Amino acid sequence: MNIILIVTAFLGLIFLLYGLVIYCFTRVPHVITPISKIKTILENLDVKNKIIYDLGCGKGDFLFSLEKFGPAKLVGFELSPLLVWWGKFKAKIKNSKVEIKRKNFFNVDIVKADIIYLFLVQAVINKLAVKIIKEAKPGAEIICLADQVPGLVPTKVIESNPGGKFKVKIYFYKK
Repeated sequence: MNIILIVTAFLGLIFLLYGLVIYCFTRVPHVITPISKIKTILENLDVKNKIIYDLGCGKGDFLFSLEKFGPAKLVGFELSPLLVWWGKFKAKIKNSKVEIKRKNFFNVDIVKADIIYLFLVQAVINKLAVKIIKEAKPGAEIICLADQVPGLVPTKVIESNPGGKFKVKIYFYKK
């Protein structure tokens, strides 16, 4: 029993240190989109037959959640090798069409995306806004959890968990 506890604690410590190292290089923490927020997004977004990009996708949890709703293509971009590996492993196990690519999303061609999802820190969104405004195709939908995209005017803002302790806004944009 003690060996299991020691191994679990050791692996947990390694994962935390890995996250800290990745944060030092990217300045973006690994944060998962809560299921409740995904449900709210899906209630306000038609993903059927759409090409969806998740910029900074982590393990791809957001994309895996959308798969059963019939999008044409689901692609996530992430810098962390461990998170990319985990997402690819999960896709293989689930026989999923979700693609997780280890790429810097600042260097990705986003013109094919019908929907672009962002759950990043504001400083990164500020830099990414220039790319989205310049490169996203007309009519592309941009969904941003928690932070606004400068230079774009939201078509809809939903306050998720309005009566609760942790209020989060979801911003919907159309280019």
